[in-house]
Amino acid sequence: MTRQPNLADAQLAICPKCHQKMRQLSPQSYICEHCQQNYREQSLCPTCGNPAQLIQGCGASNYFCPTEGLISSKKVIIHYLEKE
Repeated sequence: MTRQPNLADAQLAICPKCHQKMRQLSPQSYICEHCQQNYREQSLCPTCGNPAQLIQGCGASNYFCPTEGLISSKKVIIHYLEKE
């Protein structure tokens, strides 16, 4: 499941299996209480698809891709990976 982040509702995460709302356990960890699956949030560059690193400062959140450089938080792709 992939979604574009919504800054007004940064905590919203939808389970890729059952499409129910997930609960955030930590900054990049979520649980779907409906199907009892844990997920890890992964940020991807919209241009090259490489993992992007979150950079926060002075109230702003942006992402950095090693290939493409700075990425706006409005453009980054959020993907959820199953945790075992």
